[in-house]
Amino acid sequence: MEANSKVEAIEIKVPRAFIEILGLKDVDGLERHSRIVLAIELYNDGKISFGRSAELAGVPYDEFYTILRERGHKIRIGPKTLKEAEDEYKVVKERLGI
Repeated sequence: MEANSKVEAIEIKVPRAFIEILGLKDVDGLERHSRIVLAIELYNDGKISFGRSAELAGVPYDEFYTILRERGHKIRIGPKTLKEAEDEYKVVKERLGI
């Protein structure tokens, strides 16, 4: 699921062996996995909000929440700063098309 089609994509090269080692089916699975891992790292480092993390991971909020819990990560809901609140508000407006 593409959470935000306005996200600009880039292409990187990684060894194809990652697909097999991680037990994934194909390149799409590796892309999804990579997006989730990167979003989790940024979220855990406090660089982005929960909402932005889910958006960049390309999954709905509830799925991102489940992923974090299953992997044992601390979940921090709600903005810590005014900028985070404004960023989350912007994401909601974009998703609602307003």
